[in-house]
Amino acid sequence: MDFGQFDSRKASETPRALHLKHPGTGKLLYDGVDAKGNPDEAKPCRVLVLGIEGETGQSAILESQRARMKQERPSGEPVTISNVHDQIVKEIAPLIVGFENVNRGSKAATAPADVEWFLNLQIVNGNRAQLSFAEQVRTFATDRAAILGEGNAS
Repeated sequence: MDFGQFDSRKASETPRALHLKHPGTGKLLYDGVDAKGNPDEAKPCRVLVLGIEGETGQSAILESQRARMKQERPSGEPVTISNVHDQIVKEIAPLIVGFENVNRGSKAATAPADVEWFLNLQIVNGNRAQLSFAEQVRTFATDRAAILGEGNAS
């Protein structure tokens, strides 16, 4: 068996498609409806994401940590949910390399121009059934199965 198929560091540098879910209902998102009024399954709303284990992901985390260490916070100042969300965005924004069927108004979203806008449409709210787009990307980028793909692990 060729164990090279388990090289998640290398695989993390190949974009994988994350099919987005509605941040409130958890239903898969599609761009429009078909002739019968059902979601148009030919147009899934997806984000192209790199894995966290690759060079890009590791660099993003390192830069985020360096920035956090330089940040001066008065002692005793609480960390807010917004602070946590901002940290997640800084770490995962470099992992988004494209969008499919995601629009910003009447124009298609592009990377890197629309990445922070997209990740800041909601913030972390603590409800595991209602993941923000940032949480969905983070979960996907850290999922080895998603990054490695199906493979032939038999």
